[in-house]
Amino acid sequence: MGLINDADSVTLDEGLWRLHARELVRFGTVLVGPNDAQDIVSAAFVKVSRHIAGGHIDQPRAYLFRAVTNEALDLRRRNANRWRRDLLAVASSTMPTVESHLDVRRAVAALSVRQRSIVYLAYWEDMTERQIAQTLQLSPGAVQRHLGRARIHLRKALQ
Repeated sequence: MGLINDADSVTLDEGLWRLHARELVRFGTVLVGPNDAQDIVSAAFVKVSRHIAGGHIDQPRAYLFRAVTNEALDLRRRNANRWRRDLLAVASSTMPTVESHLDVRRAVAALSVRQRSIVYLAYWEDMTERQIAQTLQLSPGAVQRHLGRARIHLRKALQ
């Protein structure tokens, strides 16, 4: 792969954005809802477009989808941390539900990124294993395996 000058990079970035933006925003909307979808897609695109423009990525579309998934996970993690901090700041010490929520959040946080992504899509977005596989570009068997392992981990962690 050769070197790409700045003008070529801008043109490549614009073409890449035009080609994939619509489907990435739809995907982002599934992951985080319509209010934050554009933000996570833009952030993901900015982070990875340089790598794609450099010609180091064989499957740019799949790479962009993974980047959007990672941004969604980062956003979810930031929101969960903010939510936990806010709850701890205002909650009385007699609220048992705060601890149970923290236990669940800790158990989910201990999952791998892939497992968290699949658990999120399965339980928060009510997607089937086939839909998850298509969304994350995984085989249905991989989704089933990761979801099964995540369930086992969560069951053990929450006993």
